[in-house]
Amino acid sequence: MAALASLCLLLVLLGAPVGAQAQADDPIASGNELLTTLEQEASSIERRMERELDGEEIERLLNELVAQRDRLPPVSAAVSQRIAPLRSQLEALGPAPEEGQTEDETLARERGALTQRLSELEGLERRLGQADARAVAQLDRLAALRGQLFRERLLSRDRSIFEGPLFQDGIRELRDAAVVIADEVVVRAKNDAAMGAVAGRLLAPMGLAIIGAVLLLGLRRAAMQRVAPMLDAEISPSRKIAVAVALTLARLLLPFLALLFLAVAALSSQLLGAQGEAALKGFARASVLVIAAYALGGAFFAPGLPQIRLSHLDEACATKTHRWMMVLAAVVGLDRMLVAGTTGLDLGFEAVVLLNLILVTVGSFALWRFERALMTHDHARDDEPVDPDAAEDPDAPERPGPGLLTIMLRGGRVFLLTAAVAAPLLALAGYFGASRIVFYNPVMTAGLIGVFVLLFTVVREIVESLAVRKDATAAAGATAAPGAHAPKARLLPVVVGFILIGLAVPIIAMIWGAELADLTAAWQAIRNGFPVGEVIVSPLDFAAFIAVFAVFYLLTRVAQGVLNRSVLPVMGLDAGARAAIVAGVGYLGVVVAALAAVGVAGLDLSNIAIVAGALSVGIGFGLQNVVNNFVSGLILLIERPIKAGDWVELGSGMGYVQRVNVRSTVIETFDRASLIVPNSELVSATVINWTHTNLNGRVIVAVKVSMGSEPREVERIMLEVARAHPMVLRRPQPFVLFRGYSDYAMLFEVRAVLRDVNWILNVQSDFHFDIHKRFGEAGIEIPVQRSEVSLQRPPVSGVTGPDQGPGATVARLEAGRRP
Repeated sequence: MAALASLCLLLVLLGAPVGAQAQADDPIASGNELLTTLEQEASSIERRMERELDGEEIERLLNELVAQRDRLPPVSAAVSQRIAPLRSQLEALGPAPEEGQTEDETLARERGALTQRLSELEGLERRLGQADARAVAQLDRLAALRGQLFRERLLSRDRSIFEGPLFQDGIRELRDAAVVIADEVVVRAKNDAAMGAVAGRLLAPMGLAIIGAVLLLGLRRAAMQRVAPMLDAEISPSRKIAVAVALTLARLLLPFLALLFLAVAALSSQLLGAQGEAALKGFARASVLVIAAYALGGAFFAPGLPQIRLSHLDEACATKTHRWMMVLAAVVGLDRMLVAGTTGLDLGFEAVVLLNLILVTVGSFALWRFERALMTHDHARDDEPVDPDAAEDPDAPERPGPGLLTIMLRGGRVFLLTAAVAAPLLALAGYFGASRIVFYNPVMTAGLIGVFVLLFTVVREIVESLAVRKDATAAAGATAAPGAHAPKARLLPVVVGFILIGLAVPIIAMIWGAELADLTAAWQAIRNGFPVGEVIVSPLDFAAFIAVFAVFYLLTRVAQGVLNRSVLPVMGLDAGARAAIVAGVGYLGVVVAALAAVGVAGLDLSNIAIVAGALSVGIGFGLQNVVNNFVSGLILLIERPIKAGDWVELGSGMGYVQRVNVRSTVIETFDRASLIVPNSELVSATVINWTHTNLNGRVIVAVKVSMGSEPREVERIMLEVARAHPMVLRRPQPFVLFRGYSDYAMLFEVRAVLRDVNWILNVQSDFHFDIHKRFGEAGIEIPVQRSEVSLQRPPVSGVTGPDQGPGATVARLEAGRRP
């Protein structure tokens, strides 16, 4: 009996996972279970929404609804995956029989089971969609409630500093808080048996703080001594980046270590109570913010170090902006410590209002001075004197106006100046929440944008420094260094810029009141897509399409480079064949990249196919030339009647083929101009390819000699000149033709076959030089055609004077006079 019970227990244990797996694999069971849970939770949320909710309760409900929606997509996807094959099976069974027709019992039973299963899954799919729509409606309602609370907070007015004893009550509460911290220290000190114990407990922390301060000062002095020799007037961009990064790290780490030593010393003394430790934590957080502003601002503005300054400010503006930026950071840190209530300090309402007024006023003044310093620099640049001569020149280029980025920056500065004016006025009027939103949100947004601008500037400077090194290496004629190919990475700052924008947008949204639930809902919308008519547009799918296409395209370019540099040169192929293979691999890679991107993104091409079919007639008529050139380009790549490097001659000109593209072929003429020839012209028209099969070609040089010259002597000299030239082939031998006579000369031609027809003009020139020299040495004259002019005086009637008569005209011509 015990053995039977054990066997049953074993079967239950073994069957439990199987049953659980079967239930998990059944989308109907899991979907119904999920719907039951979601209905219970939705009903609970509805009952809680009927009550008056505060901000924390609204955020809690939003997070619960977002978590509910996160559980719906996997189940919906599983149901959709089960529906598609069921529909395919029903289509395979064919249409249901009409009335009066019979069907095989097995087919009818199978059709009924499939129809029932499909009906259940479709019903479950609609119920899941309804549950998601209900969650969306609840999210919208909660978002509306949160917006209402935000508006009430923004427009609610509390007591002003001028109303009642608020100022005196605030001062008293601050004094009481300080007294509480001091009393905690005194009480803890009195609890010791003797003051010696207190002194012993303070000795180690104080010694640690002193040792840390000495070490930090020594490290700072050593770092500055190390960096000072590198800051010359002609510092290279790469060294500029290295020094800026080193100084930034020093400005971050050294004060942070000092703060850490101070905090450890204070906590090790065990004299601080709960309020004291809360004040210490708040002070540490505020100090970290100030240290970060000091380091990052020093990296961008670099006061006192113009050699490594990343900004375009002068020394005065750089110093002012850096100083006021640190003040702003201190104000924000103190607000987090004293007003925001995140550090555990127990301050009353009057003290919080008073501190908020003081900090907002000081911060607004610092913000005003910060922006005014930047605007002063911009006005100084705009007021630069213009050359009057250049201004009067009508052909001189006009001064460019401000770009879009400049306009946006100036608009942001005006917004910050407006906030600097409005925030203290709102605080004085008693609008506590509005003053904080108007001041701190723009300041924190500007700070975040400044950090991302600094990161983008560093990346851009690194790329530009590598590009400068590449240009300098190329100018020197040396071989490029392994890392000197950075000009190809000029798109890196653009990519980094988009990444930084993607990171900044959600953070800025959270600064202005968005919560994690809002970001999660936005991410779900991006992931699931949003409907545009009957099409679901998914930004995530689009990003996946771009990413996969870029990866495959990059792999294609890498494969082309490997083929062009390592594989094809050792196969004995000519340059044209290599170019054709590389181009074919590129076209194939683009097609594969497009197909892979479409497959990963899951795009439905049926609609595109329908549109393409509808537009096929228009495409056939409107783009027939493009298609013709494309097909001709494929023919040129496969048949290769012309290839890269060939010397071709056609009706529009002659030159060397640079590359055969999809639509056209680029030919570089002897004038170094690019001749763009459609591929269809190269396929259908007559083209002379001087280097189609080989580089051999014939040169013909025609010469005229005087009638009294010996023809065989002329033949001998011309043959010797041709045979002596190194570019002329010995087989076939050069020969001379006696082409006949003209009115005044004998005509000869020397014909020879060259090793490389590309040198034909040089060979012709060499032949003329050598033949002219040899003819001069042999006394053979090259005749020049002469023209004789006969002048006759017409008969003149009458008496002739001394300057008239038959010989008068000739005499005047000989004397150089006009008749």
